[in-house]
Amino acid sequence: MNLRRIISIGCLCAAILGMRAMAFAQSPANGQVWKYVLLEGSYLIDDCPACGRPTILQPMRGSFDLLALDNNPLFSRYELRNISFIAGSKTTIAYRVTGGGIYRIGGEVALLQDLTLQGSIDNGFTNKSSFFTNQLESLGRPWPMIETSVDQTNGAITQVYHLNLVAAPMREIWFSTISGFTSANLPKPNNRGGRGDLLSSSGRIVKSNPLLLGRLGFIPGTVDLNMDAVDIGPGGEIFFSLDTDMFSETLGQIRNGDLVSNRGRVVQRNPELTQESGLDLTTGDVGLDAIVIKDDGEILFSLAKDTFSPKLGTTIGHGDLLSTHGRIVKTNQQLLSRFHPAIANHDYGLDALYIWPSGEIWFSTEEGFQDQSLNTVTAGDLLTDQGAIVYRNLELLAAFAPLEDLADFGLDALFVVTDATPPALAPTISAITIDRGTGNLSVQWNGPGRVFQLERADEVVGPYLPIGPIVPDLTFIDPGAVTNRVRGFYRLQQW
Repeated sequence: MNLRRIISIGCLCAAILGMRAMAFAQSPANGQVWKYVLLEGSYLIDDCPACGRPTILQPMRGSFDLLALDNNPLFSRYELRNISFIAGSKTTIAYRVTGGGIYRIGGEVALLQDLTLQGSIDNGFTNKSSFFTNQLESLGRPWPMIETSVDQTNGAITQVYHLNLVAAPMREIWFSTISGFTSANLPKPNNRGGRGDLLSSSGRIVKSNPLLLGRLGFIPGTVDLNMDAVDIGPGGEIFFSLDTDMFSETLGQIRNGDLVSNRGRVVQRNPELTQESGLDLTTGDVGLDAIVIKDDGEILFSLAKDTFSPKLGTTIGHGDLLSTHGRIVKTNQQLLSRFHPAIANHDYGLDALYIWPSGEIWFSTEEGFQDQSLNTVTAGDLLTDQGAIVYRNLELLAAFAPLEDLADFGLDALFVVTDATPPALAPTISAITIDRGTGNLSVQWNGPGRVFQLERADEVVGPYLPIGPIVPDLTFIDPGAVTNRVRGFYRLQQW
């Protein structure tokens, strides 16, 4: 868009600056920042070696920024910035951890990690400067996950802290639940969520069920069709399946095993998805419960029911991960191989799926189970094939504050907004328009990113701050931008 035209139309100096992708292959390049979030398994220990009081262990959550300092063939070095952790619960002491540190990963023979932290811990009574370093250098999880423990080096015999950190490069988790809920934090009457809505762990509805279905030609008023699978493609196109068969006035019969798009098209019919696997479809479609579409076009998915494949000579379980190339990527037992369910050799299903560039798989199961180490694992808990719980179901929904008293709302669909994805070509601005009546400025773009966020600054050099949430859309309206501002500069981020 020509800058002179913008100035002459709206009297607002607006510029779209160097569109850059926020994601990079496996590691951030020097000078670039990834956002990290603490996961289940992060905790703070408050110990007293001399007094013998009970050790205090509190779950810890929060975030930090990871800045890439330098990379060489042997080691990569990063700076942890803006550490903001809170440990504790509503009924216990809350510890606040702030500060920064240096993280190094690499090695000649085996991968090792070093982490040093400097900051303060406020327990509500004292605020002490604290220094930490890790003792165990071996990697707990494959990069880009960070899992390590650090011990306070300047502690006293009456109090010393230890931190266990499990973190992923993540901005938001998008998901769908099986059960609907009423949010205490969303304004009425739009405080109903779940059952087919695409939700964010930040506590907002990314796309409501009617918006997802709006262009599929269903009879007006058709709502609350659960999603059984979801993924987001280039340009923000949302791919999903339904939990029931429906007739479309524009597309004909859509079955629960078909892959459809929020842009009003059938991406692939169920027989097309499964044809290379040689499944026996004489009794009908086999459903579609989880899905990931790779950059090369290969689709990984799970079935809604067990089905025999004469071609592969085996029964494919509803918890197995299958490929459109006609192979079983991982069986359900392989996905759960690092867990210890009380009932072994059982197919617990596969309901939601996300695969990291490193190959680590996040997923949910259709059935919960008792684990010998983790105790109760519900069907709505988010798991990793590394043998751990990423998020408990109720923690995923915590920002919504559901009024319903359920132990588990289910987890049917999954997408992770992360900086740790391969870089995409920069997006291009297709239109900038100004509404003289409202003073709103609308920005439209095209790009290969999957999700986007528009930022604004008063000066061309910044600082740039988000003016809206992360969205899968190709347009954003800045309300009152012309009326309320003399000038503004815009920058588009994509993931």
